[in-house]
Amino acid sequence: MFKKNILLLNIMPGEIYYFTKRTELRDLVKKSKAIIVDFTATWCGPCKNAKPFLMEFFDNNKDRFDLVIVDVDKGSDICSAMKVKSYPTFLSFIHGELTSAQIGFDELQMQGFFNKTLYKLNNYGRF
Repeated sequence: MFKKNILLLNIMPGEIYYFTKRTELRDLVKKSKAIIVDFTATWCGPCKNAKPFLMEFFDNNKDRFDLVIVDVDKGSDICSAMKVKSYPTFLSFIHGELTSAQIGFDELQMQGFFNKTLYKLNNYGRF
């Protein structure tokens, strides 16, 4: 009897992942079309304020994105790999490429981050 290692591909977006290791994020970035990563902390006021905006965007676009949430107190491995030192920090990856970043929370800047991410996803490969 042979054992096969099967790589599960994320065919349909819309999943929420809670990662603590850089390898988890790296593997998902390789196989997903579009990802938003949220570096957050339970003790962070701006992180709490940003959450409803993030979740509304995700709920409205879950057919296009996966969401990765990194609790910075548990995910120091990912934070150090991505050089994240301020919270909240949001990153978007499209087809394995880091395309946008937002540090801190401001409603207008968050909306700009989301719009930029959607624009880059919609126009990927056209330039």
